[in-house]
Amino acid sequence: SLCGSSRGPAVRHQGRDAKTVEGGGFVRPLVIMAEHVEKVMNDMVPELDDLRRKRIFIDEELRQVVKRRRDFEYVLQKTESKPQDYLGYIRYEVALECLRSRRSKALHWRKRTISDFAGLRRLHIIFERGVRKFKGDIRMWYQYVDFCLRSGSTKVMSRVLLRALKFHPREVHLWLLAADRELKCGHIKAARALLVRGLRFAPKSAKLWGEFLRLEVRVACHLRDVRDSPHAALDASSQASAPAE
Repeated sequence: SLCGSSRGPAVRHQGRDAKTVEGGGFVRPLVIMAEHVEKVMNDMVPELDDLRRKRIFIDEELRQVVKRRRDFEYVLQKTESKPQDYLGYIRYEVALECLRSRRSKALHWRKRTISDFAGLRRLHIIFERGVRKFKGDIRMWYQYVDFCLRSGSTKVMSRVLLRALKFHPREVHLWLLAADRELKCGHIKAARALLVRGLRFAPKSAKLWGEFLRLEVRVACHLRDVRDSPHAALDASSQASAPAE
């Protein structure tokens, strides 16, 4: 297997009390950490085998991918991991996915296989892990929303926005993004409800009030157009000329 065995630091087994000290602080038991990392690495084997089969990456490149991913996974498992650690992992995976996509096109692979979906799925998983651990980090949420938008994951984006608003209800821009997403999907009532909820948390926001008023004007104009349309007039006249029962 390309994943091989763990290259993490050696540890003397002492059951669940096995711990190590780094930088003056305790980290998670290394045995448990290593088991989790190796499970993540083993889950990558089908994707790596597919990349090798399609000759998108050579063996040496795949070994480097495994090494980098293992290093990132160990960093993320530490209790003192930071948002920057997650974002660094994400930047690496984005660059790797762009390279994979370019090479796949150059080799004229048309049939989509597991390696075509694995990169995007992994990026979503890393983001999910990041926002679960750092719920209060607004930058992490915005990065996730931006990634969903750029990758075309619009359904996921709507769910991410609603989750972000639970932890950052006074963040006006999130309300605007969520309402705009609903409008683009044609959900006018949902967009209006989001703006109304946003105004409860930020009643002095000029941006929210402006968007709310624009939406109300848009709805009013739509109702007027429907009322004044020839079809509406024809329906009204038909109803007036119909014999009473």
